[in-house]
Amino acid sequence: MALSEMPWTLIATGTVAIAALFISRILAPVKDAQEPPFIPTSIALIGHLIHLLRQGAAYLSAIDKTHHHGLYTLPILTGRLYIVNSPDWALAMHKAHKTLSFNPLVVQAMRAIFAFDDPSTQVLEDNMNNERGDRSGILLEMHDMMFGAFVQQIDELNANFLRCWTPHINALAPTGKLESISLWYWLRHHFSIASAASLYGPGSPLTLNPSLENDFWLFENSIGPLFSIPYPSIFLRKAYQARQRLFDAFTEYTELDRYKLPGTSRLIQTRAEMTVRQFGLTKRMFAQGELSMMFAAVVNTVPVTFWLLSYILADRELHAEVRAEIDRCVDIASGESGGSRRRCVLNVTKLKSQCPLFNSALRETLRITATMNINRLVQDDTLLANHSTGEEFLVKKGSGLAIAANVMHFQQDIWGDDADVFNARRFLPTTEKSKSEGEGSKTADIAATFRDVKGKLHSGAFRSFGGGNNVCPGRQFAQTEIQSVVALFIAGFEIDMPDGAPYKPPPSEGSKMIAGVSKPGMDVEVQVRRRAGYEDVEWVCEM
Repeated sequence: MALSEMPWTLIATGTVAIAALFISRILAPVKDAQEPPFIPTSIALIGHLIHLLRQGAAYLSAIDKTHHHGLYTLPILTGRLYIVNSPDWALAMHKAHKTLSFNPLVVQAMRAIFAFDDPSTQVLEDNMNNERGDRSGILLEMHDMMFGAFVQQIDELNANFLRCWTPHINALAPTGKLESISLWYWLRHHFSIASAASLYGPGSPLTLNPSLENDFWLFENSIGPLFSIPYPSIFLRKAYQARQRLFDAFTEYTELDRYKLPGTSRLIQTRAEMTVRQFGLTKRMFAQGELSMMFAAVVNTVPVTFWLLSYILADRELHAEVRAEIDRCVDIASGESGGSRRRCVLNVTKLKSQCPLFNSALRETLRITATMNINRLVQDDTLLANHSTGEEFLVKKGSGLAIAANVMHFQQDIWGDDADVFNARRFLPTTEKSKSEGEGSKTADIAATFRDVKGKLHSGAFRSFGGGNNVCPGRQFAQTEIQSVVALFIAGFEIDMPDGAPYKPPPSEGSKMIAGVSKPGMDVEVQVRRRAGYEDVEWVCEM
């Protein structure tokens, strides 16, 4: 058949295929001999991108099952995304922190998600990678201030949250009444409002307008699309409007100087002074940026709290053992000033230091649910050295690099044959070793290195709070929040399914690339009543 007789569609298809092959050969990144292995894809340039958009972090788990590389490369468009799959390579990455930066990603997020304007973005970019060598500039100085505050002010921050939280729990199922609640929504709503109040004081926008809590979580659920979809006011209208309401509320909070009110944490007051007075951002930009602080405060702690409570409720034996531990941290006193209500005082410091199973269950919950993939941008060509295997790989300037915690947290050579299931006792060797080494009642770091049943340490394997220079500074505060909330439910209440069936944790909504702790895919309707003997108590928490 002559060319002129061939169907035009066949000719067009062939032409496009040849052109696509030619373009992919020119544009696709060429592997350097020193780079980590490239993972092939059936669709040049965009194959890995499509899978990541469709499957999220689950795509990295699928790759690991096939290729088993500790460090590999995903060629995407004209660039590269390096994936770290092993603790050894994660430690190598942390040692190269001077050329693997998180701050350029922070700037992108503040612009795309929190709508920073050009002048404010320029302030963020100034010396963001310590080019001057003096750690000046808003990102570095804020980082150092936050790390200091969560050490020097931790008692104040803890006390603020406990004071703000107890009125919520004391209003639940009062005087022995049975109350039906949607467990995820109830926890999300009340925890978010209490946490915001503990930071932003009596003028907290969520205290003055509780409906903003729903706006916050609607906005949070759209951070991925906000990064990638243009014209959000059109294509992400509900999330865009929710974000705008939050922006307006926090702007009013700032412009009326509510952060100066008594009861506001020094942490927020210092952030305001640094941002507005020292670095000259407008109060509007400071207000919008404070939503990132709200993200840090509740986006991960709220779902971890839900999952920890769910895992304990689902196992009657575990529930009984944990309740017994918590009961030893509770003192019961008679009502004050002749009142009829008794006071139950929960000692949160004892929760952290004298409840080994409860603490192990918390860390196991973090292992299962808090599999945040840690991202960096490669600032200069960097040679990563794995000191365990002797391997070296080159990562190229301008590329992305991510630690796949959702893979590492389920590797059987680290966590055992039951790595895929919740085991509340998995972290007991870690807590027991702390006691045997003479730490006594000292609270062990919740991000401490995992120790298995044989006593072997697995450095770099537990990633729920990050690692290296960017380990979460607020992890001890988060631990106080999570454990105090769950402990009060376990010690003070009975929680049952409406039909009397055993409690069963709901399915997870799934793993996303731009996300924190996985949230439940559906809510759980439960019936709550006061525990027998505790119908009339008023709960108080102290450190």
